[in-house]
Amino acid sequence: MRRPLLLHPVLLIGLGTWALNDHVLKAAFAAGWTGKLSDVASLIAFPLLAAGAFELCTRRGLGRAELPVVAFWSAATGFVMATINTLPDAAWAYRHGLGLAQWLALGAQGTPHTVRLTVDPTDLWTLPALAVPLALAWLRRPPASEGRPVAAPA
Repeated sequence: MRRPLLLHPVLLIGLGTWALNDHVLKAAFAAGWTGKLSDVASLIAFPLLAAGAFELCTRRGLGRAELPVVAFWSAATGFVMATINTLPDAAWAYRHGLGLAQWLALGAQGTPHTVRLTVDPTDLWTLPALAVPLALAWLRRPPASEGRPVAAPA
């Protein structure tokens, strides 16, 4: 049996890099490369995290559906990255929407806040990182014979 997507090392390394960078490296170095590192880590981790959560909610492995699910979340992640870095209204909606979601997730105490977002069209250079979750899902796809009835020997 395959390892659940939420426990895959690529996802765990992506989440660890994302957290380390956002909570340690950005404070210590505050350089352009730390922003790009966050973008790359999030582009790798988010589609896998979303597909893994979907897998967990269905209480079974995604099997042959894993590649389409990861592809959907990769496309959605790329779309959000592209729009928040090029369209002011999308950036505003992201700042306020994510702040509201965090406020609700943390128990809705106090008042909602907005999250920081540096709009930087050069962040679009990191979009090729979306190839990582897609490649992982491609490599994890089950053999073509899985799910097909096997003919009984004559």
